[in-house]
Order: sequence, then structure tokens, then C-alpha cells
Amino acid sequence: MKIFTVFTGGTISCSSEGGALSPDGKNGYRLLEAARQAGLKAEFETAQPYTVLSENLSAEDLRALRACVEDAIDRGFKKIIVTHGTDTLQYTAAYLDYVLGAGDLTVVLVSANYPLADARSNGIANFLAAASLLQTDETGVFVAYRNTGDGFAAIHRGREVMPHKPYDDSLESFSGEPFGFVRDGAFEKNPAYEEGEREDLSGCELSDRVVFLRAYVGMTFPEVPSDTKAVLLEGYHSGTLPTSSSALRAFCGQLEKKGVPVFLTGCAEGFNYASKRDYESLKINVLPPSPPTAAYMRLWLL
Repeated sequence: MKIFTVFTGGTISCSSEGGALSPDGKNGYRLLEAARQAGLKAEFETAQPYTVLSENLSAEDLRALRACVEDAIDRGFKKIIVTHGTDTLQYTAAYLDYVLGAGDLTVVLVSANYPLADARSNGIANFLAAASLLQTDETGVFVAYRNTGDGFAAIHRGREVMPHKPYDDSLESFSGEPFGFVRDGAFEKNPAYEEGEREDLSGCELSDRVVFLRAYVGMTFPEVPSDTKAVLLEGYHSGTLPTSSSALRAFCGQLEKKGVPVFLTGCAEGFNYASKRDYESLKINVLPPSPPTAAYMRLWLL
């Protein structure tokens, strides 16, 4: 088996120097050596299109990553691992799922909650779980991640990974059910998982001219740049927004005059509060349920 492995930085690549964590190119090869020691019979080819702490991820980086992976695909690779930081893992996973996930290849994103030198790190376990999935016939874009305290790694669809909760490095799937698990080096599909539509946006180019705002008490609104393509609002947990707020009403009115569409994510069915009846008059388009990060990346593409 040939595996194309892309190193992009993040905690999984970090070493401590002078009391601060920063990317260290040697850690990528530590992952490959761990795979060999685990008995994985694979030929690795590696690439490093950029190296960043993932909180510094940009649209330019994502374009470079896509180009790197597509070049590998053109050269015949079907099995690909991308190492990534945890802070923005969900954004990249959703992006790659939308542009690559409908094909006949398997891409697995791997990250770490602590640097590899730290005994608490799940980085190597995640990498080995990714390698286990690559030995199957499953296709699509996935994230392999072992939560702290679990004796196994979960496999999530890229577009279904939820944002981290504050102060928590655990990963969960949107429905609460991951695609599968890796136990004792073997992948098993989760019988409780329900497959959704695998949307193909491979023909779309990335545009980062989307403003993303989250609801909070006393919410204020920025002046939207003239080249904005869309505004995405994330509502409260019941899908509500402060629709009685004169600031929100003025904001939506200004956007309507500029021809900038407004979308809402996080709005589940049910909970038919009176405030939701204002969405139509405010020209707020309610998106289908999905992780907010996936909705954001989808707008970047559309």
C-alpha cells in the first residue's frame, strides 16, 4: 500500500523550545517510524506545502493543501493522510470533504491533543488509526481521533466533525454517532451511523469573503466590507437570534441593500419561537442542520 502523507504543522508537529511550542519537522518522521514499528507494510511519500500553527490557517493555505493533494491524486495516490492542528481541524476537514469526498479515494486527517513527546498525546494513536482505515475499501474524507479516556479511536466524516467545546480537546460527530471505530488496529463501521448526502463541490473555488458572527447577549454588528459574498450567523442552541434588536434589524437591512445574502446555521427543527417568524422579513435564510464550521466552509465554496 502506498500512502501519501501531508505535513502541515499543528500540535502534532510541535516540540517545546524555550518554553514555547513550535513546529518541528522531525516529528513527521516520528509518526512514520511509529507506523513501521506497528508493523504497517506501507510505502510513504511525504509533502509539506506549508507549516503553520493551525490557528494561523488561511484561505491561501487551504488552496495550497488542495493543490498538493490533487497533484498526488493525479500521480495515482488513493490513500492520503493529512496531519493538522486541532484548532482549525474542523474547517479543513469540511473543506476537503466538500471538494474531494465524493471521489473514490480515502483522505484521513490526523491531529494531536498534545505534542508527540508528551505521554498524554494521542497523535501516534490517531495516525495508526488513520492507517488502519486506509487498509479498508471505505472512501471519502475522514478524521481519526481518540478522545482522552477512550481505549479506541473514532473515525468521523470530515464534514460532520463538530467544533471543540471550550476547554475540551474531545471530538464528536454532528449526529453523536461517528462513522466507525478503530479497536486493536482494526476498523469497524458503526452500525448506528446513518450516512448522509456526500455533496460534491469539487468544481467550486474557494472564496474567503464570508463574514461569520455568533449570537451573544448585547450583540453588536460590524461594517461589512464591500466585497463580502455572504454573512453567516450562528444562532443560540435553539436556533434563535435577537430579532427584536434594532441593531440586528438595521444590519440585515443594510445587507439587503448591498445585495449580500444572510444565512443562519444552528437552527434545528422544532422550537417554533415567535422570534423565528421574523427570519423571513429580515431575509435570513435558514440552512439545513450541519456543524457551523461545515456551513461556513460550504459558503466559502458556494
